Amino acid sequence: MFTQRPIKKSHKDEGEKPFWISYSDLMTACMTLFLVVMAVTVIMVKKKYAPEAEAAAKREESISVCAKELQKKANALFPGKAEIEYNKGDAIRIDLGSIVKFDNNRYAISPEASKFLRQYIPTVLETVKNDQCKMYFRRVIVEGYTSKTGDYMTNLDLSLKRSKEVVCELAKTDVDGAGGLSSQDKNQVKRLFLVGGFSFNSQKKNDDESRRAELKLEFWQLGDAKKRQEEAIVDLSSKEFYTPSSNVCPSQTN
Repeated sequence: MFTQRPIKKSHKDEGEKPFWISYSDLMTACMTLFLVVMAVTVIMVKKKYAPEAEAAAKREESISVCAKELQKKANALFPGKAEIEYNKGDAIRIDLGSIVKFDNNRYAISPEASKFLRQYIPTVLETVKNDQCKMYFRRVIVEGYTSKTGDYMTNLDLSLKRSKEVVCELAKTDVDGAGGLSSQDKNQVKRLFLVGGFSFNSQKKNDDESRRAELKLEFWQLGDAKKRQEEAIVDLSSKEFYTPSSNVCPSQTN
């Protein structure tokens, strides 16, 4: 009864189909080309920076092994007296606070702590000369710290005296003349050790623990080749380690 009339397709619709097909193909080709370019770029960047990343990983592994060796020796020879701290940074810290302690507003070091320093420091100097450590090892900073008691400048002076006193103890011997550092170790100390006072800028759980000394072992960065060569030629072996008449140690002027 009713018949459906066929719908005639517009000539306009038929004409637009090739356009949209061609446009879709063009976008697909552009996207493919973009992905190819990006893939090539990523490969080139990785290839360019791969040696630097490998060198950085090698340096990190070297310092990590060095820290483990220091802790191993400390545990074996001086259990509980030296705590090694390292967490993927540029320095290894050795906290001596368990034995190298200071009374409030004082910088004198006890005979027990003095003897410990003269026994322990040579083991550190020996360790940093092994194959892993010496690849990047630079120097040791002796850091002195105080509690929060007192003002900043007074504590800055006090903390510096504490760090200096640690190095001064390395010049001493036991009552019988034994127990001192060897000439070789003293030459190492002259070349590698620096001191610094840091007031109350790094606090521990309480004031007693905050009055302490730490050793900070610094390592060369990958781009420090020129500085490393310059420091390597410095020879201090002919310089005296310590002259008692100079009165440079804080405990001598107390």
